[in-house]
Amino acid sequence: MLGYFVNLSDGEFWFWTTLLTLMSLLALYFAFRSIHRARLIEDTPTSRIRSAPQGYVELIGVAAMMPGEPIIAPLSGIPCCWWRYKIERKGDKGRRTVRTDKSDSLFLIQDATGECILDPEGAGITPSEKSIWYGPNATPTGGPDKGTGTTHNTFNRFGLRISINTTFGGDYRYSEETIIPGDPLYAIGLFSSIGEMDRKAMRDDMIKGRLRQWKADHAVLLERFDRNSDGRIDIDEWGSARRTAEREVTREQMQEGQQPLHTLSSTGSSRRPLLISTKEEFDLVRRHRYLALTALAGFFLLGSGGVWLVAARLIY
Repeated sequence: MLGYFVNLSDGEFWFWTTLLTLMSLLALYFAFRSIHRARLIEDTPTSRIRSAPQGYVELIGVAAMMPGEPIIAPLSGIPCCWWRYKIERKGDKGRRTVRTDKSDSLFLIQDATGECILDPEGAGITPSEKSIWYGPNATPTGGPDKGTGTTHNTFNRFGLRISINTTFGGDYRYSEETIIPGDPLYAIGLFSSIGEMDRKAMRDDMIKGRLRQWKADHAVLLERFDRNSDGRIDIDEWGSARRTAEREVTREQMQEGQQPLHTLSSTGSSRRPLLISTKEEFDLVRRHRYLALTALAGFFLLGSGGVWLVAARLIY
């Protein structure tokens, strides 16, 4: 082995030296990033949703789905708040990724004082459970619990609970992570509330949208507001339509209540990232510290390899 590295050509020597240097620097970057995130989580106090200040805050609660059409995990078909999946195919040189995707739909975090909308775009998401199962097709025909008599192997890895269904064989492996309604949830990110000025702007936009909708269906518009039956909408009749739209929108907002609308989203800065996790705060800090130690070990190992390679080149 020593002879191989000593007799490297100039091109091979610089390739390996550069590769080891870049990999060690990358490991150092990940180490500092993980340490920073662990300290950020420790140093940011937990806020209640109702009284949280505007800015970078930490929230603890449970996951919940937004009203409306439910979010469905694409592989298992279960309703959830968030999902991420990967499909791999077995080949001669191991498994290769066929398809991977993750959810970008909004969902909620709730505590005893209220609820806040979570925008997962740009977030570092750490679910606590992952399901793995196998099948013969590129798209699974059922989830990991399909059929009767299924067998599962469950173990923990780096704080992630992994459940593997080995009942069904096949060349394809399906991996899916989900956040289910009712899961405990930790989130830290940019907190903002929509106040009265924003509500007024939203009300004006809703009124304009309502009028555009009516105008697009001319027959219904004439039926509702053409009082003199001349087949057109004059200025007075259009004013009546506007006042009707204002009343309907105002009534809908009153029914929804006047509680402020809270959102938690990305700051756009790596120094203050958006983090969402189903792990408890202590477990999340411990995970980032473990990742930091692992990355530091990689930095010293790779860096030592680069130094040894240069020394061997100079000595021999």
